[in-house]
Amino acid sequence: MMNEKITGARWHMALALSVVATFAIRSLYFGDPVVDADEQFYLLTGDRLLHGALPYVDIWDRKPVGLFLLYAGIRLLGGDGILAYQLVAAGFVAATAIVIATIARRIAGAGPAIVAAIAYPLAIGWSGGMGGQSPVLYNLPMAAAALLIVGLLEDRPRSGSLAARGTMAMLLVGTAMQIKYSALYEGIYFGLALLWIGWRGRIGIPRLAACAGLWIAVALVPTLLAFAAYAAMGHAQAFVFANFTSILLRHNESAAYQALALAKMLARLSPFLVALLAGEILRRRQSASPTPVVRRFVLGWAGAALIGILLFGNYFNHYALPWMVPLAIAAAPAFALRPRALGIAFAAVVLAANGIAYGLTWQRILHRSGDRAYAERIAGTIRAHLGAGCLYVFNGEPILYHLTGSCLPTRWPFPYHLSFRREATALGIDPLAEVRAIMARRPSVVVDTIDPTDPDVNRAAQAIVRADLARHYRPVAAFRLRRDIRMVYARLR
Repeated sequence: MMNEKITGARWHMALALSVVATFAIRSLYFGDPVVDADEQFYLLTGDRLLHGALPYVDIWDRKPVGLFLLYAGIRLLGGDGILAYQLVAAGFVAATAIVIATIARRIAGAGPAIVAAIAYPLAIGWSGGMGGQSPVLYNLPMAAAALLIVGLLEDRPRSGSLAARGTMAMLLVGTAMQIKYSALYEGIYFGLALLWIGWRGRIGIPRLAACAGLWIAVALVPTLLAFAAYAAMGHAQAFVFANFTSILLRHNESAAYQALALAKMLARLSPFLVALLAGEILRRRQSASPTPVVRRFVLGWAGAALIGILLFGNYFNHYALPWMVPLAIAAAPAFALRPRALGIAFAAVVLAANGIAYGLTWQRILHRSGDRAYAERIAGTIRAHLGAGCLYVFNGEPILYHLTGSCLPTRWPFPYHLSFRREATALGIDPLAEVRAIMARRPSVVVDTIDPTDPDVNRAAQAIVRADLARHYRPVAAFRLRRDIRMVYARLR
């Protein structure tokens, strides 16, 4: 049966197999430098941080500094950092899958728990989490915090144990927030769950209030330490703007665009959502018993993650990654439904749907974004014309700075900060003036993209670049991808 007892060595072997499955699933992307633009930039920033560059001051972005410190640590593993970050990310995913299985086992049994654990890397792999996106990394501390809270729900602890384990959980939340701040929403829910546990355990209001203050402080400590470090260096304003102000200034797409993006996101999650809803309905028909407290907690966690997604807006595919952890757990009881064939059918559908979508997405990304061979060809072309000057990637892969060892022509080297419309009001500068300044510095090589249908491109900034390219540069290579052509231009001597 799907929910048969698996204990001791058999359970640990099943977990080990889920780890092997995770690395096998993600191995399709190992060594590919152009998996996703975001993680290319994280690796670039982590590398330059080791060489003295300071995030927000020398290299601008709005992600927490903890993310860049993590990538800097990965760079110390050797090589060019590409395979290293992908292996580290796979380790994070495998560990998260183990936590998913551990929690899901409590509400669905061992067999369904392992299905949920294997479904997770498949699901994130076709929703932007195939590499080292920030939620791929912060899902692990959030899942670990949830596991601590689940233990508290089951144990009915006294005040001392609640305070200690709650502090550990909220420190994990604080750590996750230094990878991406959107962990805040789930963290608030975790804090409320801890307070409910204390109230249910009849811990006095004064003690509970003291615990609440401690938990809030602990969750904020990593961010406060980061701010204190920047303040000590005289960069408090730069830290606050990049981390908290700029995101509020970013232009959101139209309501129609966002509605379509949200619909696509829900479609990607439909295997989990169908299993969750159908499983909950059928479970209630099969049993009159109330929903177990751990399952209620997981459902609430899924709701908190959804709120975080809805409040953030824009709905890029990787924004759904935090939601997939509680959804995978919450869907697991569907795999334990009776008759046995029904539970197996739900498990098969979830695994097959996510597996097929994962494979199709891999093929699509190879055609859209290229692979290691493409990255090596374009990087080789750039190096041949770079000389002592800088590369400027106006519209292309930020990893090219890293692969070529080029100097950075601007504090905003992530191409889409200056070349996309939605970022124009969120940088603290005039992007058109910055693009003019970059071209005035006469970069040796410029990378641009021919894609007349891309609605995101800032056409005014693009016009500045192309006017200068027409006067002072010559095209030296063109690399055709599925939707566009990547152009390399060398400056005329």
